Amino acid sequence: MDIEKVKELINILEESQLECIEIKENDFEIKLLKPTTNVVEQVINPKIVNEIKEEVSIKKDLNTIDSPLVGTFYSKPAPDAKKYVNINQNVNVGDVICIIEAMKVMNEIKAEKSGVIKEILVDDEVMVEFGQPLFVIE
Repeated sequence: MDIEKVKELINILEESQLECIEIKENDFEIKLLKPTTNVVEQVINPKIVNEIKEEVSIKKDLNTIDSPLVGTFYSKPAPDAKKYVNINQNVNVGDVICIIEAMKVMNEIKAEKSGVIKEILVDDEVMVEFGQPLFVIE
């Protein structure tokens, strides 16, 4: 396949409502994807996004530890393991407090501040968004 055909495919994709074009021709293979504007809102139900935004606005006056990325929240390293932190537990800067799975990568989230965990705002295996409060800390 020559470059002109590839350019033509790109134009077709841009001008259409298609999100993807995939072509296989002999030993040549190409897959073109149209970028999306907001992946989070496509993945998460809009009702859930609004509930999270309301909860964030209610909790904004609290001293919180917030999610540094979009992903799935886990309070423990394995299903049969104990939680990283519990309510009324002291934590120090750098202590692992949870895991957020993003794109099949388990990311250890560390405390950004020292204090006592007063509330855990998220349940296990719940999708969280960037900046969403996870813990209340004093």
